[in-house]
Amino acid sequence: MTLQDLDLMDPGAFADGIPHAHFRRLRAAGGAVRGRDTDGESLLHLVRHRDVAAVSRDAKTFASGPTTMTSIRKVDPSPPIITFLDSPEHTRVRKLTFKAFAPARLAALEAPIRRIVDALLDEAREKGAFDLAEDIALRLPFAVLLELLDIPHEDRGTLLGWARGTVNLGDEEYDGDGTAGQDVFLKIHEYLLDFARHRASHPADDCFSLLLGARLKGADRLGLPDRLTPEEVGLFASTLITAGSETTYCSVTGAVLALLEFPDQLARLRADRGLMPSAAGEVLRWVTPVTHFARRATTDTVVAGQPVAEGERVVLWYSSANRDEEVFADPDRFDVARTPNPHLSFGGGGPHVCIGNGLAVMELRQFLEAAVDLLPRLEITAPPERPETNFMNSVKHLHMRFR
Repeated sequence: MTLQDLDLMDPGAFADGIPHAHFRRLRAAGGAVRGRDTDGESLLHLVRHRDVAAVSRDAKTFASGPTTMTSIRKVDPSPPIITFLDSPEHTRVRKLTFKAFAPARLAALEAPIRRIVDALLDEAREKGAFDLAEDIALRLPFAVLLELLDIPHEDRGTLLGWARGTVNLGDEEYDGDGTAGQDVFLKIHEYLLDFARHRASHPADDCFSLLLGARLKGADRLGLPDRLTPEEVGLFASTLITAGSETTYCSVTGAVLALLEFPDQLARLRADRGLMPSAAGEVLRWVTPVTHFARRATTDTVVAGQPVAEGERVVLWYSSANRDEEVFADPDRFDVARTPNPHLSFGGGGPHVCIGNGLAVMELRQFLEAAVDLLPRLEITAPPERPETNFMNSVKHLHMRFR
């Protein structure tokens, strides 16, 4: 197989999981290979840790707008979602929305997250046989995010039902003809926009009111508004519920598969609960929930020894960077005690590092702490089913039962 034989924009190349062997060959051959996206545009795939990190941190040379997506075209709302913004607009929105993830707010979520995890695991125990992906991994992050946003309890069931359609975009079971995910996003966005407008005139002690009341010092010097509009708050909440679920959704099934595949690491973690933080980091490295994002060159430049023209896009392959031999010793070994662990699963640094990474780690750690003693009693009853996507390293069905 030559380095050009595998089209990384083809979801079929990921049918059996991440093509780590191909990425290994790409790293050894120089770390960059040219290709085309689904619209036929030229792009450059970057697969080494140092190149992915360098581009991520250079937001002046490599922009996120108009989109960071490649093979999946999500709905293009107006104004753009935070992921697609560049400075100074991105800086403004990020600083104003970061209040939702303040340390005190995250600390207050510890107990609710554990209750959600315990309830989902208790339900699985009662059923005996269950689908880990659908019954736990999919529901956990959405339930936590609805708690973070203080969504009224009577509406959460409806939103959870809609949210299922926002994962595994491109897969026929979830996305239908490719527009179902956009339709569901619009339903969620319409609900949250109405809720934000209501809170603008009827503030309360909740997350929406907090975001609507936030002020950004110095915004006037940049010619930007110093507060978020209800439309911006509604869009941020919609993005958070949909895109913010992906890391935990992928990590929960990935963690279980890894710990069952490496029983010595499961035994090690059960014997030493102090390894939970490093275990969560290793799960994130091992799984790499979001496989890639793209950036657009704002000027002619050179990356990994390859010329990149202004306007050309580069693809940052986090899945490959997290197995880079130059950075990780024995990268194809799952090690719950791995330290240091400079994985790029929340981005390669820079202004676009995942704003909710602290919450995602908390969810994963709480799941591991609650599930680690159950895993020896669990067995997989059918091969994992993967979606037709090259964007998320997810498992859409993982049927299990208690022994």
